[in-house]
Amino acid sequence: MKILAFVFFLFCLGSNAQIQQEFFADDVNNIELLTVNFCIDNYGKTSSVTILPEQTTYKNQANINQVVEYRKSIEYYPDSKLRNNCYDYTFRFVNPKYKNKKIEDSKISMCKEFKNGTFKYNDGSFPNLTIERDHNYQTEKSHDHFSKYKIDWINDTNYVLTFLEVSDKDSSYLIGEKIYVEIIDILDDGSYVYKSNLLDRTFTTGIIKRIN
Repeated sequence: MKILAFVFFLFCLGSNAQIQQEFFADDVNNIELLTVNFCIDNYGKTSSVTILPEQTTYKNQANINQVVEYRKSIEYYPDSKLRNNCYDYTFRFVNPKYKNKKIEDSKISMCKEFKNGTFKYNDGSFPNLTIERDHNYQTEKSHDHFSKYKIDWINDTNYVLTFLEVSDKDSSYLIGEKIYVEIIDILDDGSYVYKSNLLDRTFTTGIIKRIN
């Protein structure tokens, strides 16, 4: 029954242009990932979708198959710059407890520990990326990526990241744009769960852990 409902949901999503990145699934503790490589042909159609096991932590094969079929159904405009190339893309399976989650009052004061220091993404995404944060700026670095943001804390649980620099030329349009982030939980290992919103079309639930 859960799979049938899931299929219908994906079918509806296939009728609009926006790609859904996240799905709620009650068979994950917090967040699990499915990473695929997809290729776009000369006509803007998805010609192939391949699962990347080394970047995938989600195990429910039935739901994975549904997402793969969803990804295959996505088409782009015939003049899209994405044509005739292949790309990696990560889908997230999120426990439903985080759908409307707000951090408990008793944990709010703990969020002050996240305003500066060294961090990493702790949900399996960007394993080689390091986050450096002080009260004014945040940088994210790996061997092939660099981005810099101005960080403004609205309160102890909400902050705004404004793009200042990006190493990827294709992402230069993001300079000046803002990511709105809310801390919604703190886990037993001290990492925090967040929800982010970029341009009102990219919504992400993730986990960040302080490492220094």
